[in-house]
Formats: sequence, C-alpha cells, structure tokens
Amino acid sequence: MSEQEREIQRIDDGGNAWEDTEEVVEVEFRRPLNVVVPVRLAADTWEDLRREAKEVGVGPSTLARMWLLERLNKSPARRRGG
Repeated sequence: MSEQEREIQRIDDGGNAWEDTEEVVEVEFRRPLNVVVPVRLAADTWEDLRREAKEVGVGPSTLARMWLLERLNKSPARRRGG
C-alpha cells in the first residue's frame, strides 16, 4: 500500500470521515484572476524567469505575478490608497 493510500485510509477511518468532528480546516479564498497582461521579454530574460520559477517551484507567470504584487504592495501610492 502506498503512502498516499495509507493516508486516504487514515482520513477515511473506516467510513467515518464525514461524521462531525472538532477538526478545524482552513480554506483560502482568492479573487479570480480575470485580466491577462501581455509582457514582452527578451528570450534570455524569459529563460532566466523560467529557471528562477522552477527553483521556487512555481510557473513563470505565477512568479512574475508574485513579484509584481510584492512591488505594488511596497508602493507609496498603494499605501495611500491611490
């Protein structure tokens, strides 16, 4: 039996997985990403981004979005609400 199968069996606990429990499960809700921003990059820059994203364990678009949001969150205009 694989580790994943053992974990499923542990969680299922013989069919009692859906009974009431005191266990707290946190769920994260995110706003939908519904705007696409095309960005032109030189091929070598794109490769650098892909490599960095792979090291972090995310896709290049996700990493670029993370960096963009980080920068915007540090922006004085954002802190002023403008």
